[in-house]
Amino acid sequence: MAKAIPAPAGPPVKKEPQHWELASQWVQGWRVVKWSVSAVAVIACLMVIGQGYLFYRLFDDVHPLLGYAYILLLTAGLALLVVRPMISFLSMPVAARPPDLAIDAKAPQPEALAARIRYDIRYLQMLAANPLTKDERPAIAQGIAEARGLLARTGPATPPQALALSAELEVFERTRIETLLAPLDKRANSIIHAEAVGVGAATAVSMNGTLDAFIVLWRNANLVARISRLYFGRPHLMGSLRILRDVAAIVVAARALEDVSEITGDIIGGLLGHMGGLIAGPVMDGGINAMMTLKLGYLAKRRCRSFKGWSAGQAAAISEGALQEVKAESGPVIADLLKRLGGLTSHAARAAERAMAGSRSAWGLVQSWFGGSKPAGS
Repeated sequence: MAKAIPAPAGPPVKKEPQHWELASQWVQGWRVVKWSVSAVAVIACLMVIGQGYLFYRLFDDVHPLLGYAYILLLTAGLALLVVRPMISFLSMPVAARPPDLAIDAKAPQPEALAARIRYDIRYLQMLAANPLTKDERPAIAQGIAEARGLLARTGPATPPQALALSAELEVFERTRIETLLAPLDKRANSIIHAEAVGVGAATAVSMNGTLDAFIVLWRNANLVARISRLYFGRPHLMGSLRILRDVAAIVVAARALEDVSEITGDIIGGLLGHMGGLIAGPVMDGGINAMMTLKLGYLAKRRCRSFKGWSAGQAAAISEGALQEVKAESGPVIADLLKRLGGLTSHAARAAERAMAGSRSAWGLVQSWFGGSKPAGS
C-alpha cells in the first residue's frame, strides 16, 4: 500500500492585528476636536479683524470719502503691522528638523547615533548661515569637522564603542552647539520679556477691546517674526501653521478675556472703591495679555530654535517646559508692567485724593452756610 504524500505546508496565516474600536473612535474624535478648535480660532480672529471694518459706518455717515479713507488706512495698517511680519516669518529658511528617534542611554544603536550626528551637522551648517553668528564661523567649522569624525566611527561600532560614542556625542552637543545657542537664547528671552511687557502696558492703557485685539495680533505676529530671524530658521510647514494658529488663538483669547477682566475689576472695585476698580481692571487685563504673549513667545522660541525634537510624544513635555518658563518669568514681567504703569496708577491715586479732598471742602462750605459746626474733639 503506497504511503500518502503529505501536502506541502502553506504559508503561515497572519493574524489580524487586534482592533480596539473605542480607542480608534477616541483618536478620530480627538483629531476632529483639534481641527475644529483651530478652525474656530482662525474664524474668530478674522471676525475680530472684521470688527475694525464695522467702524466704517461711523466715518461714512460723516462723509463717504472719509469712510473710504478709513478703509484704506485700516487695510494699510493691517498689511504693514500684521501681514508683513507673517510674510517675513514664512520667508525664513526651514530649520533642520530633528529626527524623531530616542537614543537608549544604556544600549545606544549605531544607526540612531548616526542619524543624530547627521542632524547635528545640518544644524551647525544652518548656524553658519545665520548672520548673527558670523563671528563664530571658525568654531562652527571646527564643530562640523569634529561631528564628521564622530559619524565615521558609528559604522563599525561595537556595543561598548557605541556606548562611549553616545557619551562623546552628548558632550559634543553641549560644548559645540548649546554654547553657540546661549547668546541667541539670551537675546530671544530679552525680546520675549520686552514684548510681553509692551503688550501688557498697551492693552492696560487702551480702553477698547477691539483695539486690544489689534495690538495683541500685531505685537505677537511681530514677536514670532523676530524670533525666527534671530535663529535664522522656522519650523517646517505644519509647525509654521501651528505657530500662526497659536497667534490667532491668543488674539481670540485676549478678546474673550476682556469680559473676565472687567468683571474682576468690578469685584475689586467694590472692595477698594471706584478708583480701585478703575486701576485694577486695566492692570489685570494687561497682565493676562502679557502672560499669554510670554507663553506664545517661548513656544515660538522652542520651534524656531528646533534643536530639540517636536514630535507628538514630546509636545506635552515641551508645552510643560514652556509653562515652567512662563511661571519663572511671570514675576519680573508683572513687576516691569507695574513700573511701566506707575504713571497711570499714580495719576489715578492723585485724582482720587483730589476728589476726596474736594468733597470734604465742599461739605465744610455747606456746613458754614447753615451755621453747622462739629463739636470740639469729635
